[in-house]
Amino acid sequence: MMIQDNAGAVIGALIGGILIDYDFHLVCWCGAFIFFLCGIFNIFFLPAYHIAIGKTPIISGMKMVIKDKKFTRYVLTLTGYYVLWVQIMLMLPLTITSVSGSPSYVKWMYAIQAGISLLLLYPLARWSEKRFRLDQRLKFGLFLMSMAFIIIGFTTQLLILLSLIALFYFGAIIAEPARETLSTMLSNPKAKGSYMRFSRLGLALGGFIGYTGAGWLYDVAIKIGFPHIPWIVLTIIGLLTLSYLQYQFKNEPPIRYSKMKKIG
Repeated sequence: MMIQDNAGAVIGALIGGILIDYDFHLVCWCGAFIFFLCGIFNIFFLPAYHIAIGKTPIISGMKMVIKDKKFTRYVLTLTGYYVLWVQIMLMLPLTITSVSGSPSYVKWMYAIQAGISLLLLYPLARWSEKRFRLDQRLKFGLFLMSMAFIIIGFTTQLLILLSLIALFYFGAIIAEPARETLSTMLSNPKAKGSYMRFSRLGLALGGFIGYTGAGWLYDVAIKIGFPHIPWIVLTIIGLLTLSYLQYQFKNEPPIRYSKMKKIG
């Protein structure tokens, strides 16, 4: 699923990059048309299936989620992870444009993302799930993402910058499958839908803070002549998130995914 997500995101970005040279309205209409086609496809071909054990009313399900302190704490902690993740649509393209002097080089960033995701995501996930706990994989991936960011902030050469972006994506493909599986494992199967909906709250908060906060810091950094500020702050957020994840799972480490499948 994540391979498909990354492939779709990269293809969409590349198509948008081509169309925007002609007209921004063309990008909007093309995007809307693709969403329309996806909606029609889902209406006729999306299978009907149940992901929860029994039927729990929405309000009851959300009450169950809110009372689950371990799950809610984990989801809210992921806000910091998503603050870093959304920078693939903001700070990374801005930095590539600034270092290279042209926005045309941004397409290489998406090419790197596509290559790493399509070639390494699935085999790396299969290999690591047999050897490491889910929380270990999430934390290590987040650590690589944070380390890449602090060096990116002080990079002035395009080749080094693209290499660091590759390191960031490598950390992301280690963390993402573990994060998704861990969210599933920590949820209550009696209200799976409510748990999965709530699990997106970290993405919503992280996206809002990541876009508005990093954008504001970028403007401030340019104004005062110290362009490293956003990267320093983002790295601190990543390390604080990593530290709190370590605190959450230090006494009760989750089982490996391979063991979970046997239990299931």
